Amino acid sequence: MDFTWLAASGVLVGIIIFALKVSLGCGLASLSRREVLLIAAGYLGISLFMGVAVELLPDDLLTTALDAGVALHLLVAMLLVALGVMTARDWNSHRHDISRKTFWVLSMPCPACLAASFISCSFLAEIAKIDAWKIGVVVGLLFFFSIAAFSGFLGRIKRAPSAMGHAMIFLGLFYLMSMLIIPAYLNSQKISFVPTDLQFMEVAYSYLTILSIVGLGFIARKRGIPI
Repeated sequence: MDFTWLAASGVLVGIIIFALKVSLGCGLASLSRREVLLIAAGYLGISLFMGVAVELLPDDLLTTALDAGVALHLLVAMLLVALGVMTARDWNSHRHDISRKTFWVLSMPCPACLAASFISCSFLAEIAKIDAWKIGVVVGLLFFFSIAAFSGFLGRIKRAPSAMGHAMIFLGLFYLMSMLIIPAYLNSQKISFVPTDLQFMEVAYSYLTILSIVGLGFIARKRGIPI
């Protein structure tokens, strides 16, 4: 198989998965069609900007953008878990629907996902010998139609607001777990079979992430939220 098509299919599948995450918030919060289309149009605009910016920014700055996105990953994960617990708890305990106040954490652009998409578009434009702005148009249109379609489908499924809360908790815990995987992936080319000294901050960071996951699960169970 041509490597260009393999790379393109990987980027497009990643975009569709990202669009599904956005659609979970829009669809399960029962947003109106106009609201969904506004959010989808926002992602179209972001993709067009990415396509133009890829041609203007140096590679070093793109790498810095990816590192910054990963650094904000932890904040997004904590927000997903915290607001997911609130959404599920308020509905299960008080039949109070706050999904329209908390859906944004699912539907907003994830810094790490955007940074990864940014790098992927740059890579795809380079190997396919296509103008980056054209890649941005394709990615933006894919975002727009995927978000509109997935949100419409999920909106027709009558689910309690707690379902969105549970989805947020699951994704938040998944994001926390990925914090252990992403740095290892980014440094995969630096792996050596020669033993090296571990840095204290690296070890502390790994333990802090694991303890955060355990602590959040304990709090959720104490509040009677199944996860």
